[in-house]
Amino acid sequence: MTELSFADRFFVFQARTLERAVLRFVAPQRVLRVLFAISTRLGGKMPRGMIPIRDEHDGLWFRPDGVDRDAPVILYIHGGGFTIGSPRTHAPLVGALAKATGLRAYAARYRLAPEHPFPAARDDVIAAYERLVEAGTPPVAIAGDSAGGCLALSVLQHARDAGLPLPKAACLIGPVADLSGGIEERFAGATNELLIPPEWPARIEQVYLPGIHPTDPIVSPLHGDLTGLPPTLIQAAEGEALAQDSARVAEAMGDATLDLWPGLMHVWHLHAGFMPSADGAIGQLADFIKARL
Repeated sequence: MTELSFADRFFVFQARTLERAVLRFVAPQRVLRVLFAISTRLGGKMPRGMIPIRDEHDGLWFRPDGVDRDAPVILYIHGGGFTIGSPRTHAPLVGALAKATGLRAYAARYRLAPEHPFPAARDDVIAAYERLVEAGTPPVAIAGDSAGGCLALSVLQHARDAGLPLPKAACLIGPVADLSGGIEERFAGATNELLIPPEWPARIEQVYLPGIHPTDPIVSPLHGDLTGLPPTLIQAAEGEALAQDSARVAEAMGDATLDLWPGLMHVWHLHAGFMPSADGAIGQLADFIKARL
């Protein structure tokens, strides 16, 4: 990637000073959901003329101008630590990916903890995948960021083991892949982590996995079998804590490419339309998908 622009540096500064403090000191998930929704609405920009359409499952459909109504579909699973976020918070990211690929995209909604702990989120995204298959539109690609990357891996493992059609490509952005092994210490030890404080993943584990052992493969995909899955591109910020998970996933999958971006924060892609580095990274994801169709 090229040198960071002024806009890139502005959003990195905001993540390091403001958003990191919010995640550290604001504990109630309902409050964080509101703040995250405001932040993403102000910090990302939808492609011109694209209006997401909500379906009966509260997911969002994205179709760029000029793209057929029956064009192939990308399934996108949003992040947010299993407790915040929605298809709407990630709309600029998903819309930009749909436009860059010239495909339709579907952002699935899933239930959030603490109101709905594991396995609610996993059940919901698997159901969304199966609905697309049953409708005759199995996803040609699946993508997800952070917790959504964890859920995307879980969907792929389920589809492979259940004999469902697999996508031709997968794209993961800073995926969570292992919720075991002292996750708080891993984040505390990542001295170049610009966004997520150690307190955040520790709180997430408490509300998302009450009574569930974090080494269970259906919780932490890295403890399961990651072979036999589609070609995968994994992007992460070079210094972030989840770059460790990203590298381990790439090694375990075999047919996976790890792409680390220096100087950026976790899931900088959320600032699509404003950050040149976000637009560039999404463009690379789109090129990876198109090359495998």
